[in-house]
Amino acid sequence: MANYSTDPDLVKIRPNILELGVASWNTQHTEAKAQIDRILESRWYNEVAAEHSINFRSTPFDADKCDAAQLVRVACYKTLELAYLFLMKDSPEPDGYEREMKLFGKMYKEELNLILSLGVNYDWDDSDTIEDDERLLPRYRRTQRV
Repeated sequence: MANYSTDPDLVKIRPNILELGVASWNTQHTEAKAQIDRILESRWYNEVAAEHSINFRSTPFDADKCDAAQLVRVACYKTLELAYLFLMKDSPEPDGYEREMKLFGKMYKEELNLILSLGVNYDWDDSDTIEDDERLLPRYRRTQRV
């Protein structure tokens, strides 16, 4: 599957990101997608699969079944964090790139936590379309008495 974000997506957030001496951030997009997929699998899919009668051990997470449009923003934030990590200087004094990296790292964590709490639209029945019953619904957690 393609990356969740592209350079034009980054430009919408940081208009000058392609003017910093790097022609393309494709490596960072790919790394961001890999990190997001790993977290979605471990912190979301493995818990929610049972609700859909799926054993996560025999049916692993498939990123191609996710609604990629839902993950563009979190992927942009992670990609920008990685881009500014690449750009920052190795010095004891923090520079502007390091501050930007920390800012986008914080924004990434906030967006990721929101996605994990709401859930991801996912093609649970392998139909190649995400139908209404597969779209996320806010989950309400109730206290159960024992």
